[in-house]
Amino acid sequence: MSLVSPPAPLLRFDRVSKDYGAGSPALAEISLEIAAEEFVVFLGPSGCGKTTLLSLAAGLIAPSSGRVELGGAPPVPGRRTAMAFQSFRLLAWKTARENIAFALPHLPSAERRARADHYLELVGLTRAAESYPRALSGGMKQRLALARALAAEPEVLLMDEPFASLDAQARELMQHELLRLTGRRPATVLFVTHSVDEALLLADRIVLLSPHPGRVVEEIRLPFASPGRGRDPRAHPEYAALRAHLWERLREMVLKDPQSDFYGRSET
Repeated sequence: MSLVSPPAPLLRFDRVSKDYGAGSPALAEISLEIAAEEFVVFLGPSGCGKTTLLSLAAGLIAPSSGRVELGGAPPVPGRRTAMAFQSFRLLAWKTARENIAFALPHLPSAERRARADHYLELVGLTRAAESYPRALSGGMKQRLALARALAAEPEVLLMDEPFASLDAQARELMQHELLRLTGRRPATVLFVTHSVDEALLLADRIVLLSPHPGRVVEEIRLPFASPGRGRDPRAHPEYAALRAHLWERLREMVLKDPQSDFYGRSET
């Protein structure tokens, strides 16, 4: 009987550390393997290196030690990855369609327009194709930024607190929109958040990070993740216990972090 080996991870962090030379390292000895089409959420307090992990995955920076591999090779900036940020980073002088097309310079003009229109339709912004960012609401701007990232059709979508600036209602709508869109066109997603509820809604796996320097302290594969992801997990019998556990771990890390002043002087 032949044994079938599991597929190699799409993205690998192998004992990765990153030191910017300003105090303690941003990351220390991070080892993670991320499968194709997995939705991984990085959760942790400020100073745990969540954004640095995304920059390493995109090839925007290099590790100080260790190795990052995307498909078996060091990542380089390009079409295999796309990033979505908390700030929309839209070009104010370009229309919604032009903002998406601008991110597709490798395509012929007609194909850029067709793909931009396709992703505008996916996020419900077809009627706003000729509108400039100043005419769009915050939620519409975030949908446009998401459409621009998805239009590149990356293997890995890197999202740095993309919904943090939205009001509560728009944020929840965008969370479900992201699940819908990544369900229609699967991609590997690395998502940074400070929100326990957002992590529990979106993730297949939550990676909990400690601060100063960032280290992996726990990985949780969610029992209500895909193929059930997309349903509201709050009715799941394990949801409340997982939420309470994550909140307590975060609280402990903030209190014990000597660089945190959230509660005043940290407990010893």
